[in-house]
Amino acid sequence: MSVTQQYALDLYRAAQRGEPAPPAPGRDDWRTVRELREYRDFQAVIEERPARRRRRAVLRALRAAAAVAARPVRAVRPARSVRAAQQVSTGPGGDAPARPVTDPSSCPTTG
Repeated sequence: MSVTQQYALDLYRAAQRGEPAPPAPGRDDWRTVRELREYRDFQAVIEERPARRRRRAVLRALRAAAAVAARPVRAVRPARSVRAAQQVSTGPGGDAPARPVTDPSSCPTTG
């Protein structure tokens, strides 16, 4: 007998006896799983063991690290070549590149 057939039979019996209908199959599955997990965690605390499932978290972290390590590494190119960086002229202080002034009248020191 399948789950659906059993549920139909239970509905029929409940209707004949005037009882409330039973819950549909699968309706409370996730709630039951949560309650079992909470019960297991509670028992672990009572027995003075770690309550959380650390083994699963460690395995998940290891899988994530392996997935990152398995990705192909792209070569990073510098924005400009070393020779071009050496050819950049610096300003009077020697630490910042000098900008050419196109209009001398716009310069605050000479204009």
